[in-house]
Amino acid sequence: MALGGQAGARLAHRLGLPTSRDTLLRLVRRLPLAAIRPLSAIGVDDWAHRKRQRYGTMVVDLERRQPVALLHDREANTLATWLRGHPEITVIARDRLKAYQDGARAGAPQATQVADRFHLLENLAEALDQVFSAHGPALKVVSDARNRTPITQPDGHTAMPVPPSPPTPQAQTRAAQRQARRLATYTQVWTLHHQE
Repeated sequence: MALGGQAGARLAHRLGLPTSRDTLLRLVRRLPLAAIRPLSAIGVDDWAHRKRQRYGTMVVDLERRQPVALLHDREANTLATWLRGHPEITVIARDRLKAYQDGARAGAPQATQVADRFHLLENLAEALDQVFSAHGPALKVVSDARNRTPITQPDGHTAMPVPPSPPTPQAQTRAAQRQARRLATYTQVWTLHHQE
């Protein structure tokens, strides 16, 4: 594990090796890099040099769970160039950044691109949110029906209360008209706002 900065300097001082953090960083940077074994599955994601200002790309060997490269930016060409040096790669797990999609396609066309676990769960959450929003009323009816207490009939049979019937076509038409009026008003307000 490489130590840098003030923490590394403090440790060196405790060990009786007074030195500056710059010296420690220089010594760590001089260490030879371990040879990269042939890669078959990698993960690609961004990391922050400085949050919201400067980002790079991290490449991780997914089989050994070790980082193998830190690229200086998040550009498609940078990733594609690195991937061309590793034609043995067959799987790239990446986030949804378009530059990574383009870089993987250009640098490793033989590789299968997949979503990493984090982004797969994020995609699932977005899809479920859309489903729940679109089918909210129907899901509420089902939930309400499950929470109802069965009614015991005089003959000993149990019955579930019936949910209210759906609105009549006339009520649906009136609701659609109200929604259309609200949308027209909203559109008119924004049109007037943009004319100023």
